[in-house]
Amino acid sequence: MPILALIHEGLTVQTIPIDKEQLRIGRSSDADIFLDDKMVSSSHAVVEIKADPKQKGKAACYIEDLKSTNHTFVNGEKISRHKLAHEDRIRIGKHLFKFIDESKITGEKTTKLHKSWIPGVYYTKD
Repeated sequence: MPILALIHEGLTVQTIPIDKEQLRIGRSSDADIFLDDKMVSSSHAVVEIKADPKQKGKAACYIEDLKSTNHTFVNGEKISRHKLAHEDRIRIGKHLFKFIDESKITGEKTTKLHKSWIPGVYYTKD
């Protein structure tokens, strides 16, 4: 299942599964993803899951700007409609989302955390 991860200062603060055909993003209280930000329009953008015409049996995710005042950006580019790819970065107002396609996630090796001789200080060797 695809996910939108809300990123703040490089950390994921919330994950939102894309579990419906459409998720509306905006400042309106009835939006699926409510953003309390004056730079966000009441009905700012929509994320949709559609059947991918190029790959039978697979779905693709799209984001569409709903003629918002301050636009929607994917990877720094202003978009009107965009097919999302794994790790695309979406900016709406001051909010940054990362699109995660769980089918593209590979099991990376876990980094080992080492304790230093200084109390409370840890480090990695990578």
